[in-house]
Amino acid sequence: MANTEHVKLLGFWASPFVRRVEWALKLKGVDYEYIEEDIFNKSSQLLELNPAYKLVPVFVHGERVIAESFVILEYIDETWKQCPLMPQDPHERAMARFWSKFAEEKILSASWKSMCSLGEEKEKAAKLTVDAVEKIEEELKGKRFFGGESIGYLDIAVGWMSYWLPIWEEVGSMKILDPLQFPALTLWMRNFLEHPVTFGEQNTEKEAHKMLSYSVDHGINIIDAAEAATVAFDGANRKQLLHSDFASWKSNITDNNRYISHLCIYIKELKKQLRNQEVATKVEWALKLKGVDYEYIEEDIFNKSSQLIELNPVHKAVPVLVHGEKVIAESFVILEYIDETWKQCPLMPQDPHERAMARFWSKFAEEKMSAPWTAMCSVGEEKEKAAKLTVDALEKIEGELKGKRFFGGESIGYSDIALGWMSYWLPIWEEVGSLKIVDPLQFPALTSWMRNFLEHPVIKENLPPRDKMIIYFQNQRQELTSRPRG
Repeated sequence: MANTEHVKLLGFWASPFVRRVEWALKLKGVDYEYIEEDIFNKSSQLLELNPAYKLVPVFVHGERVIAESFVILEYIDETWKQCPLMPQDPHERAMARFWSKFAEEKILSASWKSMCSLGEEKEKAAKLTVDAVEKIEEELKGKRFFGGESIGYLDIAVGWMSYWLPIWEEVGSMKILDPLQFPALTLWMRNFLEHPVTFGEQNTEKEAHKMLSYSVDHGINIIDAAEAATVAFDGANRKQLLHSDFASWKSNITDNNRYISHLCIYIKELKKQLRNQEVATKVEWALKLKGVDYEYIEEDIFNKSSQLIELNPVHKAVPVLVHGEKVIAESFVILEYIDETWKQCPLMPQDPHERAMARFWSKFAEEKMSAPWTAMCSVGEEKEKAAKLTVDALEKIEGELKGKRFFGGESIGYSDIALGWMSYWLPIWEEVGSLKIVDPLQFPALTSWMRNFLEHPVIKENLPPRDKMIIYFQNQRQELTSRPRG
């Protein structure tokens, strides 16, 4: 049987993403071989197994290779049925996915940034962390674990907070987890750390000291590349910079770098708002393919309604799906909820590995295919760099599509819907930004897929007017490129 095949995990001892995979395997009682990777001198094995990201964790089950920790967690849960991690109810599963994504995007990134900065930037990041933790506190009230009395998917997904966050607080001389402000979270952290599968049977003090030393020595190394590019520092003096509260680091940021940083933040926020239209369309495609009747309510994303803010107080963004009394946000979370609730015309494949690949490529496109928006909204060297990043990402998607009509075969599925925006939005962004990215000679499989996707009757009949889209994005590009540099 497939679940008796050899299991390997490529990881790095200080990675919370790797550790969550280990927790899942141990809860399931799955034997595995652990291979330690030097993430600063990556092995040929890692680069071969995960060419898309070149990162750990990488999970190898027989001949099947899966990357990205959340994708791996769901594969493990679908392959080894004992000790289920995910709840059975589709809405509860959706909530587990939603809060996992929320913690990753809002708490992990902000708390790390707070540790690695100072002054106003540090305070702002710490406040963002506390604001996000408040929402987690509400979700935990009255519970031992997120799912009840036993550890589940969401506990594993956010379990890093119980161990890594206090270390980051110490390294960054900050206070985020106030037990008086967050009693439910504090209790959950203790329960999680005392579980024998997590840290209960380990020398936690020794592990924490090792982690603390690592965070001090190498903290700056894993700052997001976009932020690191605006920072000048002497790599040999990382520890000194950290202990001096980054005073030297901060003083080396130039006025131009400050401008670039602030402009990137502005573009990121505006991009997030504008992609609301694209992600909402994904949900409509899924409902139409399933033959589900629904009421559509148009939102003005620049003047949000009280209904939207009430239904999605966490993100205050569309899409929001309301199914009876159940409310679900985040497009990928909604897509899986739709597929698990309405069984007709399945979007996800049945095989766990194929499902993992669908999730992987959807996540890859969401993260990497933000580059064409940057290319459209910029000029000069920045435009060229973003266009190259887009082409590099498309080359990997091209490889996945070779020999296929759609990602899953002969019919539209989850990955097609998740990446379907590329077939319509990308050519518009090329036209508005005077770009050439999707070359039919370079990307024949992608070009054929785009044509097949757009010709599907459900897709063809549910696209926003192209002429209005052109004008809309032209106005946004004009606003961004005309902003003063200082």
